[in-house]
Amino acid sequence: MNILIACDSFKDGLPALAVCQAIERGLQHCKGPFSTRIFPLADGGEGLSEILDFHLGLKKVSLQVQGPLHHPVSASYHLSHDGKIAFLEMAQAAGLQLLSPELRNPLKTNTFGVGQMIHHALDHGAERIVLGLGGSATNDLGTGMAAALGWQFLDQNGLVFTPTGGSLGEIQQIIPPKSRVPLSVEVMCDVTNPLLGPNGAAQVYARQKGADDAAIKHLETGAAHFIQLASGLQSTHADQAGAGAAGGMGFGAQFFLQARIKRGIDAVLDLSHFDLQVVWADLILTGEGRLDSQTAQGKLIAGVVSRSAQKPVVALCGAVDASPQELKDLGLQSAFSIAQKPCTLPEALAATAENLEKTAFQIGQLLR
Repeated sequence: MNILIACDSFKDGLPALAVCQAIERGLQHCKGPFSTRIFPLADGGEGLSEILDFHLGLKKVSLQVQGPLHHPVSASYHLSHDGKIAFLEMAQAAGLQLLSPELRNPLKTNTFGVGQMIHHALDHGAERIVLGLGGSATNDLGTGMAAALGWQFLDQNGLVFTPTGGSLGEIQQIIPPKSRVPLSVEVMCDVTNPLLGPNGAAQVYARQKGADDAAIKHLETGAAHFIQLASGLQSTHADQAGAGAAGGMGFGAQFFLQARIKRGIDAVLDLSHFDLQVVWADLILTGEGRLDSQTAQGKLIAGVVSRSAQKPVVALCGAVDASPQELKDLGLQSAFSIAQKPCTLPEALAATAENLEKTAFQIGQLLR
Protein backbone atom coordinates (compact mmCIF):
# COMPACT_ATOMS: atom_id res chain seq x y z
CA MET A 1 0.00 0.00 0.00
CA ASN A 2 1.33 3.44 -0.98
CA ILE A 3 0.59 6.05 1.70
CA LEU A 4 1.04 9.74 1.01
CA ILE A 5 1.50 11.78 4.20
CA ALA A 6 0.41 15.33 3.35
CA CYS A 7 -0.09 17.46 6.46
CA ASP A 8 -0.19 21.07 7.60
CA SER A 9 1.59 22.32 10.70
CA PHE A 10 -0.03 21.92 14.11
CA LYS A 11 -0.01 25.56 15.16
CA ASP A 12 2.16 26.18 18.25
CA GLY A 13 2.84 22.44 18.33
CA LEU A 14 4.89 21.21 15.37
CA PRO A 15 5.85 22.38 11.85
CA ALA A 16 4.40 20.53 8.86
CA LEU A 17 7.53 18.53 8.01
CA ALA A 18 7.87 17.29 11.58
CA VAL A 19 4.17 16.36 11.62
CA CYS A 20 4.65 14.21 8.53
CA GLN A 21 7.78 12.62 9.96
CA ALA A 22 6.03 11.71 13.23
CA ILE A 23 3.20 10.02 11.32
CA GLU A 24 5.70 8.12 9.19
CA ARG A 25 7.51 6.88 12.33
CA GLY A 26 4.22 5.58 13.70
CA LEU A 27 3.51 3.64 10.51
CA GLN A 28 7.03 2.23 10.44
CA HIS A 29 6.56 0.76 13.93
CA CYS A 30 3.82 -1.44 12.44
CA LYS A 31 6.26 -3.07 10.03
CA GLY A 32 3.39 -3.39 7.60
CA PRO A 33 3.47 -3.61 3.80
CA PHE A 34 3.54 0.18 3.44
CA SER A 35 5.47 2.51 1.19
CA THR A 36 5.33 6.08 2.48
CA ARG A 37 6.08 9.49 1.05
CA ILE A 38 6.31 12.66 3.10
CA PHE A 39 4.67 15.68 1.53
CA PRO A 40 4.40 18.64 3.95
CA LEU A 41 1.91 21.32 2.98
CA ALA A 42 0.60 24.75 3.96
CA ASP A 43 -2.63 26.49 3.07
CA GLY A 44 -1.12 29.94 2.61
CA GLY A 45 -0.55 30.74 6.26
CA GLU A 46 2.52 30.42 8.44
CA GLY A 47 5.10 27.94 7.23
CA LEU A 48 4.36 28.64 3.56
CA SER A 49 7.85 29.69 2.48
CA GLU A 50 9.50 26.71 4.18
CA ILE A 51 7.04 24.34 2.50
CA LEU A 52 7.67 25.83 -0.94
CA ASP A 53 11.41 25.64 -0.30
CA PHE A 54 11.03 21.94 0.54
CA HIS A 55 9.31 21.25 -2.79
CA LEU A 56 11.00 23.78 -5.09
CA GLY A 57 14.48 24.27 -3.63
CA LEU A 58 14.44 28.05 -3.24
CA LYS A 59 17.05 30.53 -2.02
CA LYS A 60 16.50 31.69 1.56
CA VAL A 61 17.02 35.36 2.42
CA SER A 62 17.26 36.43 6.07
CA LEU A 63 16.75 39.94 7.42
CA GLN A 64 15.66 41.88 10.49
CA VAL A 65 12.32 43.69 10.42
CA GLN A 66 9.86 45.31 12.77
CA GLY A 67 7.61 42.84 14.57
CA PRO A 68 3.89 43.25 15.26
CA LEU A 69 4.57 45.30 18.42
CA HIS A 70 7.27 47.39 16.75
CA HIS A 71 10.17 45.39 18.20
CA PRO A 72 12.93 43.92 15.98
CA VAL A 73 12.45 40.32 14.85
CA SER A 74 14.42 38.00 12.59
CA ALA A 75 12.53 37.06 9.45
CA SER A 76 13.16 35.33 6.16
CA TYR A 77 11.66 34.83 2.73
CA HIS A 78 12.63 32.79 -0.34
CA LEU A 79 13.60 33.69 -3.88
CA SER A 80 13.20 31.63 -7.02
CA HIS A 81 16.37 30.45 -8.79
CA ASP A 82 16.33 33.46 -11.13
CA GLY A 83 15.57 35.87 -8.28
CA LYS A 84 12.44 37.21 -9.98
CA ILE A 85 9.84 35.67 -7.65
CA ALA A 86 9.82 36.24 -3.89
CA PHE A 87 7.79 33.94 -1.66
CA LEU A 88 6.84 35.68 1.59
CA GLU A 89 4.62 34.82 4.53
CA MET A 90 3.30 37.68 6.61
CA ALA A 91 3.54 35.62 9.82
CA GLN A 92 7.33 36.01 9.63
CA ALA A 93 6.95 39.69 10.50
CA ALA A 94 3.43 40.01 11.92
CA GLY A 95 2.60 36.55 13.22
CA LEU A 96 0.70 35.71 16.37
CA GLN A 97 3.42 33.24 17.34
CA LEU A 98 5.89 36.13 17.64
CA LEU A 99 4.03 37.31 20.74
CA SER A 100 3.45 35.61 24.06
CA PRO A 101 -0.26 35.33 24.95
CA GLU A 102 -0.17 38.20 27.42
CA LEU A 103 1.19 40.58 24.75
CA ARG A 104 -1.36 39.77 22.05
CA ASN A 105 -3.55 42.79 21.30
CA PRO A 106 -4.75 43.64 17.76
CA LEU A 107 -5.46 47.22 18.84
CA LYS A 108 -1.70 47.80 19.17
CA THR A 109 -0.15 45.60 16.46
CA ASN A 110 0.58 46.36 12.82
CA THR A 111 2.09 44.91 9.65
CA PHE A 112 4.96 47.35 9.07
CA GLY A 113 7.48 44.49 8.98
CA VAL A 114 5.64 42.84 6.11
CA GLY A 115 6.16 45.97 4.04
CA GLN A 116 9.84 45.91 4.97
CA MET A 117 10.11 42.35 3.67
CA ILE A 118 8.45 43.33 0.38
CA HIS A 119 10.73 46.36 0.06
CA HIS A 120 13.80 44.18 0.69
CA ALA A 121 12.71 41.67 -1.97
CA LEU A 122 12.21 44.46 -4.51
CA ASP A 123 15.67 45.84 -3.75
CA HIS A 124 17.06 42.37 -4.51
CA GLY A 125 15.46 42.19 -7.94
CA ALA A 126 12.09 40.52 -7.31
CA GLU A 127 9.40 41.41 -9.83
CA ARG A 128 6.66 39.14 -8.52
CA ILE A 129 5.56 38.64 -4.92
CA VAL A 130 3.71 35.56 -3.68
CA LEU A 131 2.44 36.52 -0.23
CA GLY A 132 1.02 33.97 2.19
CA LEU A 133 -1.55 35.22 4.66
CA GLY A 134 -2.57 33.63 7.93
CA GLY A 135 -1.43 33.35 11.51
CA SER A 136 -1.41 37.11 11.94
CA ALA A 137 -1.38 39.06 15.20
CA THR A 138 -2.83 42.10 13.45
CA ASN A 139 -6.06 43.76 12.34
CA ASP A 140 -4.67 46.86 10.65
CA LEU A 141 -5.92 46.10 7.09
CA GLY A 142 -2.33 46.14 5.83
CA THR A 143 -1.86 49.85 6.57
CA GLY A 144 1.41 49.17 8.40
CA MET A 145 2.69 47.29 5.35
CA ALA A 146 1.66 50.19 3.16
CA ALA A 147 3.44 52.71 5.40
CA ALA A 148 6.69 50.79 4.93
CA LEU A 149 6.17 51.02 1.16
CA GLY A 150 5.70 54.78 1.05
CA TRP A 151 2.00 55.33 1.74
CA GLN A 152 1.25 58.10 4.22
CA PHE A 153 -1.59 58.28 6.73
CA LEU A 154 -2.46 61.66 8.26
CA ASP A 155 -4.36 62.30 11.50
CA GLN A 156 -6.71 65.22 12.26
CA ASN A 157 -3.70 67.48 12.82
CA GLY A 158 -2.17 66.61 9.47
CA LEU A 159 0.61 64.60 11.10
CA VAL A 160 1.90 61.39 9.50
CA PHE A 161 1.63 58.26 11.64
CA THR A 162 1.78 54.49 11.20
CA PRO A 163 -1.62 53.00 11.98
CA THR A 164 -2.38 50.00 14.15
CA GLY A 165 -5.64 48.14 14.33
CA GLY A 166 -6.77 50.44 17.10
CA SER A 167 -5.91 53.71 15.32
CA LEU A 168 -7.57 53.14 11.94
CA GLY A 169 -10.35 55.49 13.01
CA GLU A 170 -7.80 58.30 13.49
CA ILE A 171 -6.83 58.35 9.81
CA GLN A 172 -8.17 61.46 8.09
CA GLN A 173 -6.25 61.28 4.82
CA ILE A 174 -4.56 58.58 2.77
CA ILE A 175 -1.70 59.68 0.51
CA PRO A 176 -0.33 57.18 -2.06
CA PRO A 177 3.42 57.16 -2.82
CA LYS A 178 4.49 59.49 -5.63
CA SER A 179 5.73 56.57 -7.71
CA ARG A 180 4.89 52.90 -7.51
CA VAL A 181 7.23 50.13 -8.58
CA PRO A 182 5.67 47.86 -11.24
CA LEU A 183 4.92 44.72 -9.31
CA SER A 184 2.84 41.59 -9.68
CA VAL A 185 1.42 40.35 -6.37
CA GLU A 186 -0.48 37.16 -5.64
CA VAL A 187 -1.96 36.58 -2.22
CA MET A 188 -2.44 33.05 -0.90
CA CYS A 189 -5.42 33.04 1.40
CA ASP A 190 -6.69 30.21 3.61
CA VAL A 191 -10.11 31.67 4.48
CA THR A 192 -13.07 33.17 2.61
CA ASN A 193 -14.18 35.82 5.10
CA PRO A 194 -15.14 39.34 3.97
CA LEU A 195 -13.67 42.31 5.79
CA LEU A 196 -16.67 43.47 7.82
CA GLY A 197 -19.73 41.99 9.48
CA PRO A 198 -20.44 38.86 11.55
CA ASN A 199 -18.15 36.79 9.31
CA GLY A 200 -15.52 39.49 9.00
CA ALA A 201 -11.94 39.86 10.18
CA ALA A 202 -12.57 41.39 13.60
CA GLN A 203 -15.67 39.48 14.66
CA VAL A 204 -14.36 36.05 13.68
CA TYR A 205 -10.62 36.21 14.37
CA ALA A 206 -9.76 39.15 16.64
CA ARG A 207 -10.65 37.36 19.86
CA GLN A 208 -7.95 34.71 19.32
CA LYS A 209 -5.51 37.60 18.82
CA GLY A 210 -6.27 39.00 22.27
CA ALA A 211 -9.30 41.24 21.68
CA ASP A 212 -12.30 41.46 24.01
CA ASP A 213 -15.83 42.53 23.01
CA ALA A 214 -15.04 46.25 23.28
CA ALA A 215 -11.87 45.87 21.23
CA ILE A 216 -13.69 43.91 18.52
CA LYS A 217 -16.29 46.67 18.23
CA HIS A 218 -13.51 49.28 18.04
CA LEU A 219 -11.68 47.32 15.30
CA GLU A 220 -14.88 46.95 13.29
CA THR A 221 -15.64 50.67 13.52
CA GLY A 222 -12.10 51.60 12.52
CA ALA A 223 -12.15 49.28 9.53
CA ALA A 224 -15.47 50.70 8.33
CA HIS A 225 -14.03 54.22 8.64
CA PHE A 226 -10.96 53.26 6.62
CA ILE A 227 -13.05 51.72 3.85
CA GLN A 228 -15.04 54.92 3.55
CA LEU A 229 -11.82 56.94 3.16
CA ALA A 230 -10.25 54.43 0.79
CA SER A 231 -13.27 54.35 -1.52
CA GLY A 232 -12.61 58.01 -2.30
CA LEU A 233 -9.26 57.04 -3.89
CA GLN A 234 -10.14 53.89 -5.82
CA SER A 235 -12.59 51.01 -5.87
CA THR A 236 -12.48 48.74 -2.85
CA HIS A 237 -13.41 45.09 -2.44
CA ALA A 238 -14.28 44.73 1.23
CA ASP A 239 -16.98 42.14 0.51
CA GLN A 240 -14.78 39.86 -1.62
CA ALA A 241 -14.01 36.43 -0.27
CA GLY A 242 -10.64 36.60 1.49
CA ALA A 243 -10.71 40.36 2.12
CA GLY A 244 -10.94 39.65 5.84
CA ALA A 245 -8.02 37.23 5.88
CA ALA A 246 -5.16 37.95 8.30
CA GLY A 247 -6.80 40.93 9.97
CA GLY A 248 -7.85 42.51 6.69
CA MET A 249 -4.53 41.99 4.93
CA GLY A 250 -6.46 40.44 2.04
CA PHE A 251 -8.25 43.75 1.58
CA GLY A 252 -5.06 45.74 2.11
CA ALA A 253 -3.07 43.74 -0.42
CA GLN A 254 -5.74 44.40 -3.02
CA PHE A 255 -6.04 48.09 -2.20
CA PHE A 256 -2.37 48.97 -1.75
CA LEU A 257 -0.72 46.44 -4.09
CA GLN A 258 -3.49 45.58 -6.59
CA ALA A 259 -2.95 41.97 -5.58
CA ARG A 260 -4.91 38.97 -6.80
CA ILE A 261 -6.33 36.75 -4.05
CA LYS A 262 -6.01 33.01 -4.61
CA ARG A 263 -7.13 30.11 -2.48
CA GLY A 264 -3.90 29.29 -0.69
CA ILE A 265 -4.10 25.53 -0.58
CA ASP A 266 -4.87 25.27 -4.31
CA ALA A 267 -1.89 27.46 -5.14
CA VAL A 268 0.42 25.36 -2.95
CA LEU A 269 -0.89 22.09 -4.39
CA ASP A 270 -0.27 23.41 -7.90
CA LEU A 271 3.24 24.67 -7.16
CA SER A 272 4.25 21.43 -5.44
CA HIS A 273 2.74 19.15 -8.15
CA PHE A 274 0.56 17.39 -5.60
CA ASP A 275 -1.58 15.72 -8.27
CA LEU A 276 1.38 13.61 -9.40
CA GLN A 277 1.73 12.26 -5.87
CA VAL A 278 -1.96 11.39 -5.74
CA VAL A 279 -1.54 9.15 -8.79
CA TRP A 280 1.05 7.13 -6.82
CA ALA A 281 -0.94 6.95 -3.58
CA ASP A 282 -3.48 4.37 -2.45
CA LEU A 283 -4.24 6.27 0.76
CA ILE A 284 -3.65 9.86 1.84
CA LEU A 285 -3.03 10.79 5.47
CA THR A 286 -3.50 14.48 6.15
CA GLY A 287 -3.94 16.65 9.21
CA GLU A 288 -3.85 20.00 10.95
CA GLY A 289 -4.25 21.29 14.46
CA ARG A 290 -8.04 21.52 14.54
CA LEU A 291 -10.79 20.12 12.35
CA ASP A 292 -14.02 22.09 12.73
CA SER A 293 -16.68 23.92 10.77
CA GLN A 294 -14.06 26.32 9.33
CA THR A 295 -12.12 23.46 7.74
CA ALA A 296 -14.41 23.37 4.70
CA GLN A 297 -13.86 27.10 4.10
CA GLY A 298 -10.54 26.83 2.30
CA LYS A 299 -8.42 25.06 4.91
CA LEU A 300 -5.79 22.50 4.00
CA ILE A 301 -7.76 19.33 4.69
CA ALA A 302 -10.60 20.46 2.43
CA GLY A 303 -8.11 21.24 -0.33
CA VAL A 304 -6.41 17.85 -0.05
CA VAL A 305 -9.75 16.04 -0.20
CA SER A 306 -10.84 18.06 -3.24
CA ARG A 307 -7.68 17.00 -5.11
CA SER A 308 -7.58 13.39 -3.91
CA ALA A 309 -9.04 11.90 -7.11
CA GLN A 310 -11.44 9.81 -5.00
CA LYS A 311 -8.55 8.21 -3.10
CA PRO A 312 -9.46 7.69 0.59
CA VAL A 313 -8.27 10.50 2.88
CA VAL A 314 -7.83 10.08 6.63
CA ALA A 315 -7.17 13.06 8.92
CA LEU A 316 -5.13 13.20 12.14
CA CYS A 317 -5.85 16.34 14.15
CA GLY A 318 -5.16 17.80 17.54
CA ALA A 319 -8.90 18.26 18.01
CA VAL A 320 -11.84 17.02 15.96
CA ASP A 321 -14.79 19.35 16.53
CA ALA A 322 -16.97 18.34 13.60
CA SER A 323 -20.10 16.22 13.42
CA PRO A 324 -20.24 12.93 11.52
CA GLN A 325 -22.29 14.64 8.83
CA GLU A 326 -19.74 17.44 8.50
CA LEU A 327 -16.97 14.87 8.11
CA LYS A 328 -18.96 13.07 5.41
CA ASP A 329 -19.73 16.34 3.63
CA LEU A 330 -16.04 17.19 3.72
CA GLY A 331 -15.29 13.88 2.00
CA LEU A 332 -13.05 12.33 4.66
CA GLN A 333 -12.87 8.59 5.09
CA SER A 334 -12.33 9.16 8.81
CA ALA A 335 -10.78 11.60 11.27
CA PHE A 336 -8.88 10.96 14.50
CA SER A 337 -8.01 13.22 17.40
CA ILE A 338 -4.46 12.46 18.48
CA ALA A 339 -5.16 13.27 22.16
CA GLN A 340 -4.20 10.28 24.32
CA LYS A 341 -5.46 11.44 27.73
CA PRO A 342 -6.97 14.47 29.48
CA CYS A 343 -4.42 17.27 29.57
CA THR A 344 -3.94 21.01 29.40
CA LEU A 345 -3.29 22.78 26.10
CA PRO A 346 0.42 23.31 26.88
CA GLU A 347 0.74 19.61 27.69
CA ALA A 348 -1.02 18.68 24.44
CA LEU A 349 1.24 20.93 22.41
CA ALA A 350 4.37 19.51 24.02
CA ALA A 351 3.24 15.96 23.21
CA THR A 352 2.22 16.64 19.59
CA ALA A 353 4.93 14.53 17.96
CA GLU A 354 4.49 11.64 20.41
CA ASN A 355 0.71 11.64 20.02
CA LEU A 356 0.89 11.77 16.22
CA GLU A 357 3.23 8.79 16.25
CA LYS A 358 0.96 6.79 18.55
CA THR A 359 -2.16 7.56 16.53
CA ALA A 360 -0.43 6.71 13.24
CA PHE A 361 0.69 3.41 14.76
CA GLN A 362 -2.91 2.51 15.62
CA ILE A 363 -4.04 3.43 12.09
CA GLY A 364 -1.23 1.34 10.67
CA GLN A 365 -2.27 -1.64 12.79
CA LEU A 366 -5.81 -1.37 11.40
CA LEU A 367 -4.47 -1.18 7.86
CA ARG A 368 -2.40 -4.32 8.40
